[in-house]
Amino acid sequence: MCAMTDCSEEATALFTRFAERHRLTYSVETDVPIEVLWRFPIQNGLSLPITLGLQNCDELNFGVEHFWSFFPFEESASFFEDVLDAWVAGQARIVPIALGGRALQRLDGGRWKTIYRANCLLPVPRNPKRTITNDRSRQL
Repeated sequence: MCAMTDCSEEATALFTRFAERHRLTYSVETDVPIEVLWRFPIQNGLSLPITLGLQNCDELNFGVEHFWSFFPFEESASFFEDVLDAWVAGQARIVPIALGGRALQRLDGGRWKTIYRANCLLPVPRNPKRTITNDRSRQL
């Protein structure tokens, strides 16, 4: 899939498909210490800015409000793209956890399933008091 483990072209194609599918505007930053970095501002369809990246030539990143994730490109590109679509649809969320942890969850069969944990020393609460989600109903 990725030539010599540099997945920059494939990541750019994935980000382009995502932006076109959801009609989102973005900026590409080139003077940054990672291979690919796209920023999507608040706009119709996005109630929070998001950042997509590729670092270390093969790690896909999704970032939103004090959350940053790493997904290995070779194993996760299709899954990552599905997670991005779920985020836009309001079917993914970030759960803040005590001590600075964050969990990325996706709605699966009517239940929230944790798909990524960052700095989580404590379990993810079943009924969190606060979540960070994309409010698709918000229109500019």
